[in-house]
Amino acid sequence: MNQIWFKKAGWAYIPVHAMGLLVSAMAIIFLIPVFTATLRNGHSVSDDLYQLFVYTTCTAFWWKWVAEKTS
Repeated sequence: MNQIWFKKAGWAYIPVHAMGLLVSAMAIIFLIPVFTATLRNGHSVSDDLYQLFVYTTCTAFWWKWVAEKTS
């Protein structure tokens, strides 16, 4: 039996199950230290954006993949 973790709402996915909330929280919890370390050690805005782009897009890609497969 497949459980639905996310519900598609337009282009976005909304967590509707505890596992969907857990996946979303884990993505956010992972990105918080990445953002703080990048902003603390960055030398310019463009340097910060280059470093944040890699981690943010990878995390968003895997989060969206899980949301698509469980919606």
